[in-house]
Amino acid sequence: DGLVGWWAFDEETNSPVTFDYAGHRLGGQLRDTMLAPGLDGNALLCQGGSVVVGNHPMLSLTQSLSIECWAKTEVAGQDNKWLVNRVFGGGESTGYRLGLLQGKPCFEVPLTPWSHHLSARSTLPTGRWVHLAGTFDGQTMRIYMDGEEQGSMSRPGPIKSNQFPLCLGSYEVKHAAHFRGLLDEVKLYSRALPPAEIRTHHRQFSESARSASSGRGTAPQ
Repeated sequence: DGLVGWWAFDEETNSPVTFDYAGHRLGGQLRDTMLAPGLDGNALLCQGGSVVVGNHPMLSLTQSLSIECWAKTEVAGQDNKWLVNRVFGGGESTGYRLGLLQGKPCFEVPLTPWSHHLSARSTLPTGRWVHLAGTFDGQTMRIYMDGEEQGSMSRPGPIKSNQFPLCLGSYEVKHAAHFRGLLDEVKLYSRALPPAEIRTHHRQFSESARSASSGRGTAPQ
């Protein structure tokens, strides 16, 4: 189904690594961070550190992609904070990322340096688990929250590849642009997920999300 990487963060809380449950050996190292109770099993505790997945050709998607994840925070209005990042200085027109701008979920697939930031219409809710997704089919970027499309943007042309790692939970380790909260069930696809499939993925975990929000997984204040 085009699943490139799946980071569920379900290892022991003191594990120095997290595995790729897609089976492609794209596991990552925990840097200045740890795992905590999450949506389903454990989640990544985001408070400055991150998981670093080393550069691999499979991460350099060129024609289409989708990023999915679940996030939970108590901190409203986070700006320029990143959940999944592969856009770095020295390659500002390459890669892809998903995060928050002015409190709203944001998906970027740059065509020119730092271009094509697609923000959702709505702000990210606090105090509960939220499903986020960004898709790109070679022509159009789309962003979703809790299974519903929140915006689209024309962006014709291939994704420009790079040699950077993939960073989960921040822009990079110990960078100011880090998400504050919990991150879980990160998935990267080599195709643009259709809306119906995104809604299905949201429903599959929504019961777990309600249960986790009522008693498990305390996000940083």
